[in-house]
Parts: sequence; C-alpha cells; structure tokens
Amino acid sequence: MLRHIARRTFLQAQQNRLLSAESVSLKTKKIGIIGLGNVGNALVKNLERTGYKVTSILDVDKERYTDFSDRNFSTPDSPRSLAEEVDIVFTGLPMPQHVKAVFEGDDGLLEGLKDGKIWIDHSTTDYEQTEDMCELVVARGGRMLEAPVTGGLEALKKGQMTVFLAGEKSVAEEVQPMLDDIYSNVIYTGRMGTALVPKVLSNMLTCVHNLAMGEAFMVAKRAGVDMRTMFDCIRASSGNSFVFETGGPMLMQGTYDPSFTIALQCKDNRLGYQMATKHKVPIEILGHAMQAYNKAMYKYGDDAPCYIAPKMLEEALQTDLRCEEFTNWGYSIQNVDGSSVIRHHGIDIKRSDKDELSNFKV
Repeated sequence: MLRHIARRTFLQAQQNRLLSAESVSLKTKKIGIIGLGNVGNALVKNLERTGYKVTSILDVDKERYTDFSDRNFSTPDSPRSLAEEVDIVFTGLPMPQHVKAVFEGDDGLLEGLKDGKIWIDHSTTDYEQTEDMCELVVARGGRMLEAPVTGGLEALKKGQMTVFLAGEKSVAEEVQPMLDDIYSNVIYTGRMGTALVPKVLSNMLTCVHNLAMGEAFMVAKRAGVDMRTMFDCIRASSGNSFVFETGGPMLMQGTYDPSFTIALQCKDNRLGYQMATKHKVPIEILGHAMQAYNKAMYKYGDDAPCYIAPKMLEEALQTDLRCEEFTNWGYSIQNVDGSSVIRHHGIDIKRSDKDELSNFKV
C-alpha cells in the first residue's frame, strides 16, 4: 500500500513538472486578441497577469484600445495581419455573424492561420458554423479550438470562469496549461462543436431559473416575507442555484446584471432552439422562457440587462423587489470539486470555516 501511494505521488509530481514546463513554453508564444469587449478585455489582463505575452490586439471599435494605451501592443489593420504576427489567436465576439465576418475574405483570419498557428474561439456562436470553419482552418495548415466561457463578468475579471474546450485533443492538451492559469476550471468536452452545446443550453437554463426566481420572490414579498430572509432561506435549501445566488441579488439591487445584454441572451436562446429543432427535441419549458425573454427584449430594448425579465412582473403588479441590504453586494466564484460555489461580498453573512469543505467525508 505504501509503495503504491509513493508511486502515485511520484507520478503526480512528474505530471505537475511536465505541466509547469509546458506552461513556461507557452509563455514564449506571441498571442493576439480579436474583440476587446467584456471577454477580450478581461482576457488580455488575465493573460498578462499570469505571465503570457500578448503582443497584438484588434477591434472594430478603436476606442477600446485606450484601456491598453500604456502597452506596446501592435494594432494590425486586419484579422489576417494579426494572425500572421502571432502564434496563438483568441477571439471573443458577440454573434455568429461577427465571427464569420472576422473569419472570411482576403483579409480574414483564415488567410493568416498557417504553419500550425492556433485559433481559440471564446465566442458563443453557432456550433455547426464552428465545425465548418475548423475544417477550413485545418486544410489551411492551422489548428482550432472552441472555448466558450461561463460564470459572469465579475468572475471573468478575476480569472474564475469555467471554460468548455472542444477540438483535437492533442491541441487542447497543448494549450490547457495556459487555460488552467487564466481560468479556474477547464472541461474538455470532445470533438469540435461539443463545447458550444452545453454552453448554449446552460445559458437557456439561466432564463428558466431567472423567471421562476422572480415569481418566487414576488409571492414571498406579497406574503409578507422579508426579501433578505427569503434569499437566505432559498440559498440554504434545495431550490438554490447559481442563478439564484447571483441573479437574486441583482434583482434586489435593480441592476438585473448589466454586464450581459438581453440581446446576447436571446441570441443564445435562438441557438439552443436551432439545436433542439435539428435533433427533434420538444422544448416546452425552455421554449416558454425563450418567448418571455423575447418579450422583455422587445419591451426594454436590445441593450437591457440580461436578467431584466422579472421586471415585467414587478411592473404588472406594481411591486418592486428591492432590498437595501444588497446595495453593495458583489460575488466571486470558488471551484469546489468541479462545482462553481458562490462567495458573497458586501453583505453581512455567516462565513463557513475555511476547512469545513475539505474535512467533509461521505
């Protein structure tokens, strides 16, 4: 038994040394970022914070370069030029049509992806489009991974996001040490296209949770239950969820998560609907949530925050769900055994013993 444990410990140490060496090697690579919105902006900072070499950035909105005016970044005039300058390209773009526009044409990304260059796409987009693009990239001599991220903007800024990673396994293994450094949880899902399926369906599930959460809070308030008490009760019970713990405070703040627009959420809903249609799966609950979100988008506009749908109920019943205790609330994410555990900040809350989880035994 002791010999077995010693060997296992030795092998784990060897693996850790190999991963460390791979991480160092990746830190010599030139990296380019296309798209400097919420994802791209945070990605640049997370890569730099962990010692990776970002050398080139590109965005159609040149005002976004001002955040990096103190860096000596190259700002090439096309996706092709950026790809030709670097070893690894990251993209983080809003919609499938934006990914397509960056990819295609004489000055498009595809033309620069040669000689084993790697493209990692963080965009939440059409998985069939991604599969088609990957075939073209490989034929050109490049390599591609899809890597949608999940967890929310605040988690992204802190490097606490989860990444779903798909594509050729050898390529995924090559870049995983870097992704492990800049994110908290990396899950390899298999062949190209398989990462976007759980990402899109996860986003659709948030709509169901959010709508049900708004109704539950409204019933509780009209029944005379304090909003903070309601939050604490559900958080400690079987009705809890990631959305409840993050969207609930945003609902009680009245901010409804301004870091992600409802237009982007509705885009993800449409992608999920297309998947369900292709595979002939009726989606009565998800479909209802999709229509409720469409209604909210038409009412409040494309740029409204993604959790705003319960506001329709607040207005219909002329009852708001504000709670002053959440005015300064914020959150971070802790990866515990592969699950995203929310840590709350800016509110008075009972803290668990830091060793409580590690000491728990089944």
